[in-house]
Amino acid sequence: MRKLLTIILSLPLLLTAPAFAQGDDSDVIKQMNTQWLQSYPKRDTASLSRILADDFVMISPTGKKLSKTDVLRNVLTPDQQIINVTIDSTDLQIVNNVGLLTAYTSFVLKDKEKIRKGKNCYSDVYIKRKGTWVAINAHETLLELK
Repeated sequence: MRKLLTIILSLPLLLTAPAFAQGDDSDVIKQMNTQWLQSYPKRDTASLSRILADDFVMISPTGKKLSKTDVLRNVLTPDQQIINVTIDSTDLQIVNNVGLLTAYTSFVLKDKEKIRKGKNCYSDVYIKRKGTWVAINAHETLLELK
């Protein structure tokens, strides 16, 4: 009887443990999103390489399919540089080991010699592999470019 009582009293702790773990996962994914965006102005391919899985696929605003290698190469292109990115809003859903982050951002970029401002939205899919979150997919939509 005492053993059964201990199990019953422990149930609330067992049921809330996944919520705590998911909260931690949420923080990790949101930090990864911030680091991803900060890697563009810094031209930080090392950080971006850690965030993107080797089998990462991105659909650009023009509909072009990009690999991890393509994205890393684009960060270093001399023709265009993102100067600043601001996260306007994010929404994150996590189910088991999959996270879907949807965000809206504002950005400033240097396109050849011209400074341009814009807004976009994107969805990123993260998966937890061997205890580590990585981005496996992204789809970006350009909303405005001035």
